[in-house]
Amino acid sequence: MRVSKQWTDEGRTARKSVSGPRNVTSAREDRRLVRMAQTDRTAFSRQLAAQWSTAIGVSLCASSIRRRLLQRGLSARIPLTQNHRRLRLHWANVHRSWRADWQQVVFSDKSRFNLWHHDGRIRVRLYAGERRIPECIIERHSGRTPGVMVWGAIAYHG
Repeated sequence: MRVSKQWTDEGRTARKSVSGPRNVTSAREDRRLVRMAQTDRTAFSRQLAAQWSTAIGVSLCASSIRRRLLQRGLSARIPLTQNHRRLRLHWANVHRSWRADWQQVVFSDKSRFNLWHHDGRIRVRLYAGERRIPECIIERHSGRTPGVMVWGAIAYHG
């Protein structure tokens, strides 16, 4: 009935265009944003937004910058240090021939969520499947900030 009414009222059957905000940048400008992110892979989204507004004259918020880079395959990850790499390789070599009773194995992890301030971690923008390149390995020191540490575990039965 909707299609019939639309045909008689408007002379068409196609739906109207999708509503929502229009894209304020062109594909060319988006490619420029990707080049800016690749030039300084450790730049925060806020820093990229400031560089963007200076270079282009169009203001974008940090979340828009993150979304545009994610759409083009660049995601922000926390890089592994040389020590993390060494420890992971050691664990893998020790457990190479491990035959476990999976009903007796528990996997656990913890994450810290800061309440007010930045956590001091430096994220690096990488494409999916991209090898860890030397300029993306950063030694860092992080101080105390108010936050919550969350620990979780998963086992065979729950």
